[in-house]
Amino acid sequence: MALQVPEAVVEGDDMAIFRSSGFAERGFCRTCGSHIFHRPIDGPELAVSAGLFRDDRQYVDGEIFVDSQPAHYRFEGVANRRTSTSMAFEWLPKLIARRAGSWFVRR
Repeated sequence: MALQVPEAVVEGDDMAIFRSSGFAERGFCRTCGSHIFHRPIDGPELAVSAGLFRDDRQYVDGEIFVDSQPAHYRFEGVANRRTSTSMAFEWLPKLIARRAGSWFVRR
């Protein structure tokens, strides 16, 4: 689970960042291995691991990639459930536009 905190800055001496796919990277603690964040390479979005915070006001607003989760895995009362296809339709245009923009800037 993650908290969406666009444009936040996450830093620290014990953080390791690695490129986990062609379009995203993840941050982990070098000392304990805890997952800290996930973010796209070409954008301001940042998803910070919800387990890092103690706040009773947190709630599950939605589930993503529901077509890939095990049958027993589901949050009750969550109406916003997204499939891989719906996520692709949302993100592919953003990623293509960002990547195309970076091609033009580099040349």
